[in-house]
Amino acid sequence: MTRAFLIGLIGFVLVACAPTQERADAPDFSAALQTHLKSVQDRDLETYLTTITDADALPLIFPNGEIMSTRAAVVDFHTNWFADPDWRMEFDVIGTIVGDDMAVATLRTEYRDTPDGTPRAGILGLVFQLQNGSWRLIHDQNTRIVTPT
Repeated sequence: MTRAFLIGLIGFVLVACAPTQERADAPDFSAALQTHLKSVQDRDLETYLTTITDADALPLIFPNGEIMSTRAAVVDFHTNWFADPDWRMEFDVIGTIVGDDMAVATLRTEYRDTPDGTPRAGILGLVFQLQNGSWRLIHDQNTRIVTPT
């Protein structure tokens, strides 16, 4: 198993089994998560960049298993994706867990290529780290939910 997969799996298990807890001196994780999600929905690249790590490594795993490993690749992808005005993505937070300097959010997603397109469901696992006083995304795992026919 890859390290990224293990981090995502561990995060999912922690979210499913543990209550949310936040450090008193840390910034509000819920607000940081909402800022990140809204930046995606609004195609707001400037704000999105403030929610992701400044480090070179930033794994993003797509529903088909394709992986991007660097911040530069993730930024290039989002620049192009945000330029497309047709797609829609909705998020429903399933749970979060917040530690001293790490936080995990597990969400259900619904994605459409166009406003009237067929929805595709997924699970999104986001791992954030407290970096220089801000919660920053360090891992993004997308898993497609296949509905039985």
